[in-house]
Amino acid sequence: MKVFNKSLLVLFVSLFVSNVFAQSTYEDAVKLYNSAAEQASAKEYDKAISTYMEAAKIGEELGTPQGTDIKSRSEQQIPKVQLNKAGNLFNAFRSSKQIADLDVAIAAFEETVKMGKEYEDTRVTQAAQGYVPQLYYQKATMLFKREMYQEADNALNSAIQANANYAQPYYTKGLVAKKLSDDINDALRWFDQAIAVADKTNKGQISRQAKNAAHDELLFRGSKLIESKNYSDAIDLLKLATEYDAESADVYYRIAEAYNKQSKYDLAISNAKTALTHEKGGKTDKAKIYFEMGFAYQMKGNKSDACSAYTNASFGSFKAPAEHSMEFELKCGTTTN
Repeated sequence: MKVFNKSLLVLFVSLFVSNVFAQSTYEDAVKLYNSAAEQASAKEYDKAISTYMEAAKIGEELGTPQGTDIKSRSEQQIPKVQLNKAGNLFNAFRSSKQIADLDVAIAAFEETVKMGKEYEDTRVTQAAQGYVPQLYYQKATMLFKREMYQEADNALNSAIQANANYAQPYYTKGLVAKKLSDDINDALRWFDQAIAVADKTNKGQISRQAKNAAHDELLFRGSKLIESKNYSDAIDLLKLATEYDAESADVYYRIAEAYNKQSKYDLAISNAKTALTHEKGGKTDKAKIYFEMGFAYQMKGNKSDACSAYTNASFGSFKAPAEHSMEFELKCGTTTN
């Protein structure tokens, strides 16, 4: 009987000590949780994350409902603190405007994405995922302005990798491609992707920017090819430009000019008429188009239409050559409007 009582006493003491230890450990976890909150408020983010992790570990080791609760509460705070840390680093970059500080902020947001997924915090994950591609794009624009085109291209690739539906980087990659390659197809490929993504995501402004950029580059190169007497290639590029802007008066004017150089006067007249349809400017803006039309009619032997076209071409820098053709070549009978 005495032996039995001693056994009960040992069991009672063991349970009592175990309960005291557990209660004390839970209190320690709570203290750590509160300390972590204070550290986070003081912007000591790394310390706060470490302290929350320690509190969560103790809670897990307890294996009690209280332990589970403190573990859950601690882990809920970890991704939020990491997001605040990333935001604070981004604000530091906004003050310094230094790419090195931007890199630190990007890394912090990328780590936030990982933590958000690890702790199943959808809100934090989505918030961080929204920042990452935008910050890579911001880095790319800074590098582009510094003429560091390859580095800018690398940053744009990272932006696209982070969000394939972000249209702006595709457009800017087209601009970078113009700097890195003489092959216009390299730039057009990215402009086309920018247009496709922008249209899919309802980013009309980006789509228009990409179309305008492609049109302008094709018009510029086509005009240069005319100057170098490479008329066939010029026409090919200029026709391609109409796929990006079907109402470009300048493109149709240049096509008319190129066809005149090739002695394809009917095609020159047709494109000149199309150019006039889309030209929104005044008489001086239309003069160059009428001049190409007048020349084509003149070469076809159509004096009446040539004189009429040259009359409308007699403005600005085309006034003198148009009047010369009317007076000395066509004998139109008048050099005035």
